[in-house]
Amino acid sequence: MHLNVMGALLVSTGLATGNVGLAKDLQVSPAALLFAIAPLQITQNVPTFIERVSQIDTCRGTTSALTIHKSSALNDPIGNVPANTSVRLTGIFGTGVVQIKTPLVGWVSTNALVTTCGAPPTEGLPADLDTNPRYCRRLRSVEVDGSAYADLNTGLVARNTPGGDFQYVGNSNQTDGPMKAAVVRFPERATDLEDAGGRRWIRIKYMGFQGTPRVGWVPNGPAGVNRNLAVCASGQN
Repeated sequence: MHLNVMGALLVSTGLATGNVGLAKDLQVSPAALLFAIAPLQITQNVPTFIERVSQIDTCRGTTSALTIHKSSALNDPIGNVPANTSVRLTGIFGTGVVQIKTPLVGWVSTNALVTTCGAPPTEGLPADLDTNPRYCRRLRSVEVDGSAYADLNTGLVARNTPGGDFQYVGNSNQTDGPMKAAVVRFPERATDLEDAGGRRWIRIKYMGFQGTPRVGWVPNGPAGVNRNLAVCASGQN
């Protein structure tokens, strides 16, 4: 296309017709000439993918049935994954999608994947965990508990195990966890509390940044100390 434009410019200046006199009288700026010969560039929206080496061959649980697709466009189904089972990742993430290697190599939506692998997130937890006030806990805050808790203004980061891998929001690099002054549920079992790495960790059920309930471990203070969470106030449940 730029060759045609160049030809038109040569004709208009007389360079292509031998009209040297006209060509001498007409001055063509270098910028105009560059514009005439510049090729047409077309901008395309190319999907962005991230390889997270730490997630290669890791396991993810499913909260609902998933359709496996041949491509990341999610428009060519090749199989299914039942709810409350698991998949293994290749480590390649896209926007709202992730590539898996088992049970089939393909792509699935991240909406129904959780870091708790295999079992449903609430398996083994008390049946009345969400409704019984005894399990209700709140993150301490500056507004309620004083300036000593300013470090909790950004909430807490949840982990898969005590001191283990971070929990992330979908396929992003943003960590997940209960937000500032959040209300969470603590099952109060001996297995939901552990001291590791100089910290006290407790296993809670919280509302993730995407509005999905999740189960994870959060730090509650130095080893042997319960600091970051308090019993809910009346009416918070």
